[in-house]
Amino acid sequence: MINRLQYKIIDYVNIEHHNNTKVEEFLNDLGKEGFELIEVIDMGENNTNKDGKSSRFRYILKKNE
Repeated sequence: MINRLQYKIIDYVNIEHHNNTKVEEFLNDLGKEGFELIEVIDMGENNTNKDGKSSRFRYILKKNE
């Protein structure tokens, strides 16, 4: 039997970091799907994501399949 891992990397735009409830609910929903938060990376205040939006934190989650 081969164990497989699935990863999700989430970048939230800075405006959503001010809404802790929304971020918490989103991460809890992923937890209900079996994902485990393994790392939160502070990308700095002047970081932009692939869409060109400011994103301060990166959340890395994994799930055993």
